[in-house]
Amino acid sequence: MLRSIAKTINSVRYGNLYERVHKETFDVLPNLAQSVNSMIESIVDREDMIKEYQNDLNKKIDVLKEVEELKEDFVATLTHDLKVPILAEKNMLGFLLDNRFGELNDRQKEALLHLKNSNKELVELVEILLETYKLNETKIKLNVEETDVNRLIESAIQEMQPIADTDSINIRYWTEYDKRVKLDEFYIKRVLKNLILNAISFSNPSSTVDVALCNNDKNIYIKITNYGKSIKKEEIKHVFDKYYTTAKKFRKVGTGLGLYLSNKIVKSHKGRIFIETESDERQYTTFIIELAR
Repeated sequence: MLRSIAKTINSVRYGNLYERVHKETFDVLPNLAQSVNSMIESIVDREDMIKEYQNDLNKKIDVLKEVEELKEDFVATLTHDLKVPILAEKNMLGFLLDNRFGELNDRQKEALLHLKNSNKELVELVEILLETYKLNETKIKLNVEETDVNRLIESAIQEMQPIADTDSINIRYWTEYDKRVKLDEFYIKRVLKNLILNAISFSNPSSTVDVALCNNDKNIYIKITNYGKSIKKEEIKHVFDKYYTTAKKFRKVGTGLGLYLSNKIVKSHKGRIFIETESDERQYTTFIIELAR
């Protein structure tokens, strides 16, 4: 009888929940036989509960996926539709500053330059949203070529300096590396502009953003440092998460997508982005891009 009970338990152990202790065993060991059968029934009930819970969970996951897809489609459609009038505004501001509609006085030019810088920030924001959507839909397809990194960095700085000028922020650049590197120029420039824009946003007015190009035997390091409003150490692990942003703390506009997008692009180059920060006497935050030479 004990051998029969052991056989039943062993059968259940390997997944046969239809096995039960035979009736003849009840005549000799009724309490033990009943306990074993009750245990098996409990296991069956637990299995049914788990299956039911799993089904409910799968339905909720499907709903969440559908909501996420709707949200992504909405963002893509919205940003695409926004880009057209923003670019039209950019062109019109350019015409005005070129005196296409008559001479402007100095105060008018200054006001239009501020509008042009704001417009540039909007264009950057829309492009980040669109590119994030595209990268979620498809993998990043890199067009890797030998690239003059110094020229690339200087070009990114030149494009971002007008935005920095709004708060009298000077972008300084120094380099210790003059060789070419294999990378996708379009995507890495997007990363540089994202990080420089982030540095400008969290800099003190009339301060500087330092950009440096360093190297060792294996890698190059592009360092972008802003002074003031540093990232707290406990937040560093979250800054590359999708939609995470500390902008609201400093009354800035931010989607939480720029750093997320930058991290994905650098990872696709088999590189990494990491952060150095100091929040005591002299506050600063440095984003460091590491890429193979």
